[in-house]
Amino acid sequence: MSWLSAMMPARVREWWLAGAMAGLIYGALLVQVALDLPDGAPLTGHIAMQPAWKTAMALLLARAAWFHRVPGERRWLVTALLCSALGDFLLALPALSFSFVGGLGAFLLAHLAYLRLLVPLAGDTRPHRLIACGAMLGVAGTMLGRFWPNLGTLMVPVTLYVGVLAAMVCSALVARLPTPLAALGALCFAASDMMIGIARFLVPFESFQLGIWWTYAAAQVLLVAGLVSGRARP
Repeated sequence: MSWLSAMMPARVREWWLAGAMAGLIYGALLVQVALDLPDGAPLTGHIAMQPAWKTAMALLLARAAWFHRVPGERRWLVTALLCSALGDFLLALPALSFSFVGGLGAFLLAHLAYLRLLVPLAGDTRPHRLIACGAMLGVAGTMLGRFWPNLGTLMVPVTLYVGVLAAMVCSALVARLPTPLAALGALCFAASDMMIGIARFLVPFESFQLGIWWTYAAAQVLLVAGLVSGRARP
């Protein structure tokens, strides 16, 4: 962690560490709730001010992104994280009729912002990166095929979401960056979203809740770290 922090500007590092700590704290709260509840019980609604706790990580990381050295990327990184915070907030309120669809829309916008940021950085065409892109597209297509019979009225938005998610991950995999952290973060994002899809459309039980949060938190922390570390002003 020390070498990574040293690669960040001081202002970025302070807020990035705060965001990472917020993600750890919320994850620990979820673990505590999971230990106190029966297996498979929903973890939402058992933490005081849960929407605020859940959005804290993305908001603090957005503040870190505000000090990113590359101005052209800064606005898109902040936008991606603010849209993610909105998605976190909506998904933390399942009693709302539009909680899932609203959260899906917010994270779709977040992926589009990440995609806009990452596409101009493309250029890493090493074989293992291209193989990973192919594997990502194959997994995305397979999962969408498995979800398809159960999508109902969500057929179009989920298909759009999976396509944008796969494009974002592939753009992170081929981005020229000083570290592989952004690529790892994008893969974690895909893992988190796919667990949500499995729990929503294939096996309706709550055992994925902890895995969804931890992979999502790792995704955001790693994406921000990979995009801001070792980057000089243009």
